[in-house]
Amino acid sequence: MYIHRELENLIKPFLKRKEILAILGSRQVGKTTFLEYLASQLKKEGKSVKFITFEKRGDLELFDNIEDFKDLHKNYQIVIIDEFQYAKQGGQKLKYLFDTTKTKYIISGSSSLDIKFQTGKYMVGRMFKFMLWPFSFREYLSYVDNELYEILSSRISNPFFFPIKKSFGPEVNSRLEKLFEEYLIFGGYPAVVLAKTQKEKEKILESILDNYLLKDIRTLLQLATENELTKLAKLLATQIGNLLNYKELSNSSGLNYKELLRHLEILKQTYIIDLIKPYFTNKRTEITKNPKVYFIDTGFKNLILSDFRKLDQRKDAGSLVENYVFMALKRKSDGFQNINFWRTKSKAEVDFVIQRENKIIPIEVKYSSEAAIGKSLYSFIEKFSPSEAFILTKGYCRMAKVKDCKVKFVPVYYF
Repeated sequence: MYIHRELENLIKPFLKRKEILAILGSRQVGKTTFLEYLASQLKKEGKSVKFITFEKRGDLELFDNIEDFKDLHKNYQIVIIDEFQYAKQGGQKLKYLFDTTKTKYIISGSSSLDIKFQTGKYMVGRMFKFMLWPFSFREYLSYVDNELYEILSSRISNPFFFPIKKSFGPEVNSRLEKLFEEYLIFGGYPAVVLAKTQKEKEKILESILDNYLLKDIRTLLQLATENELTKLAKLLATQIGNLLNYKELSNSSGLNYKELLRHLEILKQTYIIDLIKPYFTNKRTEITKNPKVYFIDTGFKNLILSDFRKLDQRKDAGSLVENYVFMALKRKSDGFQNINFWRTKSKAEVDFVIQRENKIIPIEVKYSSEAAIGKSLYSFIEKFSPSEAFILTKGYCRMAKVKDCKVKFVPVYYF
């Protein structure tokens, strides 16, 4: 069963252009399935399409002789290459194909590190990169409850702009909330979403981490062991939404500062974690060095800690919801200049600050049905005078005003 991805609409305008499209993401997020669906749709439109994968030795070895590869494929309108990260001198050869043929190329890759080094320096101005993440909550919802998906998508297509009066009543919010909390526990990897039982979901998550992500890390970076990496990931899983303390992490993981930074970068470039930096205008009063950490998939975070309890039984429920918001913003980041957080030396803090169309928008996460405007958000509004702010809640929806700033209370699962 194919579950439609939000990326379909995002890349549609770029299919008519000559530039190469690169679909990036970790293993098992559905890149191959997505590309196979894309190929089938393009063929239905009458396009001549060739789908190959560099996991097949024959396809990969053919690419070694670029002239043979070119002659065999030059009459296709579109060539799709899955698992492009295995190609040797891939970027240089891709540039040659782009410059000497009329064929449009679409590639996929499982490692940001490898794709950047193999293609980036050669493909400036010739490539558009797109991320395929694990299922978003809406993609998940389209599979588990299509009725709820349809009503959510039709009424709240963009949570930043929807009128508060169009919010749902308690019954719909309650159904959304139940599925949202299930989604937080096991995350959005397609095979996990499609699994029927909790034990099956846990086993699949474990398999993806051990057999795919850690295997990629070993292969691409020649690590003798991933023990330090796994230990570091476990430490990070307890610190979602917190400022990283490099000294503490170094002591606990047994990695010196330089090794710690390298391992953090590996976890980031293989799509296990991400880091966000602080928003600041005054270096004297705001913390400017240490980032905050989030996981790309909350299921992985829970796997690493061996904790799949329901949300109402957990002390880290708030950090899981905050992690969800980070990824929801990241998926929409094509419309933002940056995603940051704000924290002062006096410990006033706003969870997220986004910059959109030269406007700054503060976002607070308060997973509660009785959310209120906190002192930190008041302080941010006083200091920066944003035109709007958001507080993401548990089924609570209303509008308030602080000075000239509209503060919207919006259920977090609308995002």
